[in-house]
Amino acid sequence: MPSLADRLRAKAFAAIEKLPGKAGALAHKANDALGRPLADANELEDRKAFAAKAGSATVVAGSKVVVPASEKADVAPVIVYHMDKTRRDATKLTDMLDAEKVPYKLSNIQEDPAAQMAVRRDSKGHRLPVVFIAGEVVGGRAELSNLIASGDLKKKVFGA
Repeated sequence: MPSLADRLRAKAFAAIEKLPGKAGALAHKANDALGRPLADANELEDRKAFAAKAGSATVVAGSKVVVPASEKADVAPVIVYHMDKTRRDATKLTDMLDAEKVPYKLSNIQEDPAAQMAVRRDSKGHRLPVVFIAGEVVGGRAELSNLIASGDLKKKVFGA
């Protein structure tokens, strides 16, 4: 059952959808610039499910990575960068990392233009979401899948 706030956000989004012409375009642009606080009910539910999954994995918001004490010694940092519109694809990447028991940090760079520029600069043309291991770009889902299949992912993260 959606909360009252979510129902209001969905209704406000529906009102924006009905705005004609320039007013509608400006309202959409403002909503996007603010991180899409107004969205349809399906998107809001999807966000909640994503946040719940992120909270139950080895992922934390902010700048800390939660790694079990037994793994802290030689673990290379793994970061999955994404933006709001690519969070569904980011879920696929995090599912792959979870299956391999690789600790990671999930970083939404939607509100951080400096981080967006840095990721764009360092990603060597890969589109978001993108995985970095120890500061080196791995790529997206296809590249991560290839690393897993070859066994190189664990080597890169945990060492030889």
